[in-house]
Amino acid sequence: MPTRSVPALTLTLAALLSAGPMAPAQATPNPSGVDVCTVTGTSGQYSVRVRNTGTTPLARVDVTGVRLDAGGQATDNLTVSLTDIPPGKYKTAILARYEESAALDSIVTYTAVDGAETPQQELFAGKVAHVSPGSAMQYTLAPLAVRGWTVAYGSATSLKLAAGSAVLLSYPVRSGKKPATRPEAGRTPSAVVPLTPCPEPGKPS
Repeated sequence: MPTRSVPALTLTLAALLSAGPMAPAQATPNPSGVDVCTVTGTSGQYSVRVRNTGTTPLARVDVTGVRLDAGGQATDNLTVSLTDIPPGKYKTAILARYEESAALDSIVTYTAVDGAETPQQELFAGKVAHVSPGSAMQYTLAPLAVRGWTVAYGSATSLKLAAGSAVLLSYPVRSGKKPATRPEAGRTPSAVVPLTPCPEPGKPS
């Protein structure tokens, strides 16, 4: 059962679905060892699919989202834990069912180290809030479903991102540290990739 936490900051559904070029309908490989994509139903259902692209099993993946009410306002947080994902396989976290709405906030992956579940990667759902062509850090990234942080990102070799598009920011969990609830100030993500809808059944990912 999803676990609820303290109320999250409000966000209109219109802001979540802000204008911007739609990303291709496929999951994008992520150096963090997982591919993540979303499934949205016509009646508000919302799920997050996590595929293990690494070479070792994932002992656990915590998927945290924000539940939205009928007016598009965030009401609370919920977390779904996926367990035992072998390499090459995926599992799906259902964050909203029929006539419910939700949005992804963050993901934390765990592997088994000496018999204990150890956090490996933390991923934060964001969007490209601003693009400054020619700048050393051409992208300003902001949260997709909450407020409270911005991240400057970009280089000559970084993936081209469209303004308004949804993205995932990846960070290795620091040794001996617990997973964070937001990106660490001044820390550059190890990767930023588009957060895309999952491919339709029968179509290649």
